[in-house]
Amino acid sequence: QRQLKEIEDKILHMLQTSQGSILDDEELIETLHQSKEASNQIERRMITQAKTEDRINRTRAEYKPVAASSSNLFFCITDLASVDAMYQYSLTWFINLFVRAIREAAQHADVQKRTANIDATFMYSLYANVCRSLFEKDKP
Repeated sequence: QRQLKEIEDKILHMLQTSQGSILDDEELIETLHQSKEASNQIERRMITQAKTEDRINRTRAEYKPVAASSSNLFFCITDLASVDAMYQYSLTWFINLFVRAIREAAQHADVQKRTANIDATFMYSLYANVCRSLFEKDKP
């Protein structure tokens, strides 16, 4: 868009300083053609950008259930601090555990099955790690 603005400014300057018929000014006509070509190119890029943004948003929406589940789990484990002050888990620890679950979860071409695999792997990993850190008095 900056390029389009520069061409627009150049055209306005040429129109202001034009002497005689503007139809005879070859440089002005060439600049107008460049402007039209740049505008078409920008329009094509914007269409491509809109399609890419839409695809990203649709993909993001497919992963929202696992994100919601994981955020709920984080707030559940932070509430464990009310049982004992030693049960405090950092967000960094939680994220590292989640990233490991993403790597270790079974791959699948279907996004819903993939997110279910991630969710199950993460939930088990979180459960195992939290259970390991509980004091004997707090274990069932």
